[in-house]
Amino acid sequence: MNVDLVFEGGGVLGVSHAGAYKAIVDGGYNIQRCAGTSAGAVMATLIVAGYSSEEIIKILYSIDFKTFMKKTKTSKIFGIGKPLSLIFNKGVFDSTIVETWMAALLKDKGIRTFRDIMNNGESRVKIIAADITRKKMIILPEDLKDYGIDPLSFSVAKAVRMSCSIPFYFTPVLLKDKEDKEYFIVDGGLLSNFPVWIFDREGIPRWPTFGIRVKDLESETEKGKKGILSYTKDVLSAPLNQSEDNFIRHRDFIRTIILDNDNSIKSTDFNEANKYINHLFTIGYKSTIKFIESWDFQRYRRVFKSI
Repeated sequence: MNVDLVFEGGGVLGVSHAGAYKAIVDGGYNIQRCAGTSAGAVMATLIVAGYSSEEIIKILYSIDFKTFMKKTKTSKIFGIGKPLSLIFNKGVFDSTIVETWMAALLKDKGIRTFRDIMNNGESRVKIIAADITRKKMIILPEDLKDYGIDPLSFSVAKAVRMSCSIPFYFTPVLLKDKEDKEYFIVDGGLLSNFPVWIFDREGIPRWPTFGIRVKDLESETEKGKKGILSYTKDVLSAPLNQSEDNFIRHRDFIRTIILDNDNSIKSTDFNEANKYINHLFTIGYKSTIKFIESWDFQRYRRVFKSI
């Protein structure tokens, strides 16, 4: 059966998405389109690029996650670097590292711009970011037209970087429109961390969309992290998580796979990520297999029709 996948953001916890991906393929599903926010955008893009679950797990084991904590030049200044970088760079860590990493992976599959992943005039991947200048969610690549930018010629790696630029943690992306006006683009999770609705159309669906979420119950401050970055992350995520959970309808709950994270690692714990790869992958795989075993598409179609 065909299926579309939507991956929630989750930082390092997004490693568990790889396990979910393998379970879905092992379950006999043919993945048509993918969407995601932040870490979910990374996974969605790699899948659409043609990476198998085995290739992705090899990539994960080859990564030194600490490299994603590349400080800006300003933040390297002893003693006062971090606050200065927040003031002048709007983030402590340089988000270009994400774009560089993704560009190399996509190049290996012959992909550079969205033109390379189009099917019948539509991008097979949709990436969520947040334009804080215009105060709106943007869906890449189609919303690039609002800035006078040709979606087909836009870098897929840069779009992923936009979606991953956690406010204050990573530097934002400055997007220029055709008149050279600049817009600050940050992590899509600020406005929609779980866009499970993105492939919905009028009428009964031909095939399902599976949403993949990471269970992350504890806030950063609840874990004892009292620093400014942890505090800021909780300030940003609290209203988002609450409003999005309330918005999810019954037809969304029954198509959502919850990856049962046990809170042994937090989403921004890049320093410890490498030793948790197998653990997170297993969580993703087992949680998804359990979901697939009880999934009934015909029941879902009846629920969808009744709403």
